[in-house]
Amino acid sequence: MGKNHNFLGNLPVTLLIVFAFQSVYVQSNDASEDPSSTYLNISGSSTSLINSFEIKFGLSPENTTDGKNAKSGNGTLVAYYPAYNAEAKPVSDIKFELYDELVFFVATTNSNFTIGTGNVASWDALAKEFTSKSKAAGVRPIYSLGGWTGSRYLSLLVATHENRTRYAESVVDFAKKYGFEGFNLDWEYPSIQGIGCNTVDDSDAFNQQLFMKEVKKLWPQGSLSACVSIAGIRQFDYTPLPAANLTTFAQVLDKVHIMAYDVYGSFTKTTGPNAPLYGHCAEPGNQLSVQSGIDMALRQGFSPNQILLGIPAYAKTWTLASPKLTPKVVGNHTTYHYQNFTVIPPGGKFDDKPGKDICGQTTGWGGTWLVSELVENGILSEDQSSGGKGFTRYYDECSGEPFLVSNTTLISYDDINSTITKVEYAKSKNVSGIFFFDLLGPADDTVAAARNALLH
Repeated sequence: MGKNHNFLGNLPVTLLIVFAFQSVYVQSNDASEDPSSTYLNISGSSTSLINSFEIKFGLSPENTTDGKNAKSGNGTLVAYYPAYNAEAKPVSDIKFELYDELVFFVATTNSNFTIGTGNVASWDALAKEFTSKSKAAGVRPIYSLGGWTGSRYLSLLVATHENRTRYAESVVDFAKKYGFEGFNLDWEYPSIQGIGCNTVDDSDAFNQQLFMKEVKKLWPQGSLSACVSIAGIRQFDYTPLPAANLTTFAQVLDKVHIMAYDVYGSFTKTTGPNAPLYGHCAEPGNQLSVQSGIDMALRQGFSPNQILLGIPAYAKTWTLASPKLTPKVVGNHTTYHYQNFTVIPPGGKFDDKPGKDICGQTTGWGGTWLVSELVENGILSEDQSSGGKGFTRYYDECSGEPFLVSNTTLISYDDINSTITKVEYAKSKNVSGIFFFDLLGPADDTVAAARNALLH
């Protein structure tokens, strides 16, 4: 069993918090250049206040491509399919033609080296239907292990050579049982405490590489990937691992999934962009962004064709301290995305509800919507160009992300335009493609537009 570490004295609190909250769920104009000096555009109009509403939250899907049609170069589009919300999107309703890979999310860890099914009662039938229909459509099905609540025992399970061999056998056997063609490790987080009661050890960041090497040895034909925080792969003291210490990962992984979201939330001092393309206007301790996330992955030794950029298909909301937006001036730039807030209001149908987590800690509302729910509830127009029900749409050019405001409610999200801009930025960095987290969130036309932008 490893040691837990309190890093608050060693790092900026904001960086630590992004790690702590990113794993649960988790887009902009001309992406090839930095934003211009004008950082606020307004579209739509606010005509009435919204007195009460529900905010709904959902997790991002994992994507995989089928061996027949999988792209060997750039242009891969992946999404995470949340098995725990299968009733909201049956496998039969997935538009497989939009994707190259789909990720079945999420298997969990058990201390006895078996693979958990995340309390999804219909897992067996659902997983087999998922893999069967994916393959029939030429889409590669893979499964993900871990996540925010499912990484609890990973440190223990990969701590020794004997443990790694035993657990790798379980991972591969599980994949073959259901017909998956790949495995995605979503460890939140190696060497760093995640939800609060995970087993943790200083050597986790190294042991996970040896574990994935063992999986590759047992299953050379399987597609292997790992999720990586927007802040990169860090050691227990939060310092980034140098590329020289990540050569095994770079050799055995087919893809790394950058979770480029959850930069602002209930855990930050102010509101802000959930998934900024740029971090120019953020406070110095929290300038994480799509730009910095890709740069970090490249510095840590991953090649562009190994990188998939994550785009959130969910929105985050806050209750503002004042209905009057206060400008923030950074150099010659002005932004209105960063406001003081009081509480996190309840979210949508799939939002985290108040209660106790797996560690017994009290939790509140997640304050998260699926972007599709914003449209369904009339808060965002069908074409995503303006707000509704009293919400005004703003576009923050400093971060490359839109937001909606009505009285004291602010919602940060990604729309079709910011998604395309992120795709264009990813292309400018020659990365392999993108993934959505999760499949429930984006409108079909957003996914189609992202695919078109990837391929042209």
